[in-house]
Amino acid sequence: MSDKLAGYLPRLSFLRATEPGSLTLARLCLEMATALDKSERMVALSLFDEADQLFASHLQTAPDAARAGLAHSLNNRAALEIGAEQWADAVDAACQAVELRRDRLARLRSEQSEAARLDLGYSQGALVLALRGAGQFGTAREICGEALVNLAVFAGKKNQQAFILLAKLICLYTELCGITGEKPDPVLLLPLAKAFYDSNQTG
Repeated sequence: MSDKLAGYLPRLSFLRATEPGSLTLARLCLEMATALDKSERMVALSLFDEADQLFASHLQTAPDAARAGLAHSLNNRAALEIGAEQWADAVDAACQAVELRRDRLARLRSEQSEAARLDLGYSQGALVLALRGAGQFGTAREICGEALVNLAVFAGKKNQQAFILLAKLICLYTELCGITGEKPDPVLLLPLAKAFYDSNQTG
């Protein structure tokens, strides 16, 4: 048992005893699973399972918090499985995270949507990596294009996280186009390039 895992156990035991079934416990399981080293993958997966079940149990009573937590858990599970090259499991988790985050984004008012849109972009990026690892290059290219459309609103904004994610997805998109023999879609890329250029000119 790693020191990192051991450090969490007293709090985990306490919450299991005092707040079983709670969102607080779900969030702790998610935090633990995400923090563990790759060598503790099976323990992390067990914690992700517990977190997923807890979040799902609150979908009726606290739908937004439960949906956000479940999507976060699935997204981080996908990242773990990508690192382990377990491509089928990574695709499954990332697909679920994308659907949950797309649904959550659709339910939010526009002034609340920026963080949710970025979250969706991360899950779409995870799905692209999982599909690429699974050899599903055409589907990966399509999802990457959808992610670029989703994140296009950030192209001219001073959002460092979104800028980095967009840059990575553009590189992935062009790579996947090369693998599949497709030409990059100028309708998709030119507005992004213009927005980045205009932002740099006025920055």
